[in-house]
Amino acid sequence: MAAPAVKAVRGWSGLTPGVRSVVQRLPGVTQVRWSRYGPEYRDPQIDKEYYRKPLAELTEEEKYDRELRKTQHIKAAPAMKTSSVFEDPLISKFTNMMMKGGNKVLARSLMTQDVWGSLFHGIPLQTLEALKRKQFEKYHAAPAEEQATIERNPYTIFHQALKNCEPVIGLVPILKGGHFYQVPVPLADRRRRFLAMKWMITECREKKHRRVLMPEKLSHELLQAFQNQGPVIKRKHDMHKMAEANRALAHYRWW
Repeated sequence: MAAPAVKAVRGWSGLTPGVRSVVQRLPGVTQVRWSRYGPEYRDPQIDKEYYRKPLAELTEEEKYDRELRKTQHIKAAPAMKTSSVFEDPLISKFTNMMMKGGNKVLARSLMTQDVWGSLFHGIPLQTLEALKRKQFEKYHAAPAEEQATIERNPYTIFHQALKNCEPVIGLVPILKGGHFYQVPVPLADRRRRFLAMKWMITECREKKHRRVLMPEKLSHELLQAFQNQGPVIKRKHDMHKMAEANRALAHYRWW
């Protein structure tokens, strides 16, 4: 029963406009554009601010829309989208870049607190948990006047550390007269974040001792970058120095 209907729908593209309009008005036949959801399904609401807004601040239209969504069919949200307050796009991107061989469970367990990843892979401590423990040990060992200056939120440390590692200017090879010249160019925001994540992951993988776990090494490098120290910060400064040395070639960008 389903096969003739599918063939008929696929053959609509070859019909003339008049015949196609007659076929579309047939009862019991619905034209589907490769979707598993009918037209009565609504798109999911994955905006965090939509759920954080108090009921007292909602307008009449927003209240009516929320009541209406309780009785309507909602499409399933994409696998990479969520409305959880713990979701962080930057950490998700960093986890995807750290993943090897498609093992997302292992990569996620290395970054965040993942019970199943810890059970299956034997990881005793995650990166964010290690950051938090180190900062709390430093907080309790510090004098009372210095405790207020110690940052204990691992998410804030992670974001600030990557922000400190982002280069402002980079080098692009440009061919002139049979030679490639390293020309300094300003970097876009996406390129800055990519280089900061790439340098951080490369430093932790290549310079890590074989008996040191990845979360321990990564938390150490993040704390150093948070304080504007460490090899990743040095690599950023080296790129800036090389761009400053090649500033005489900057006009090659427009030639």
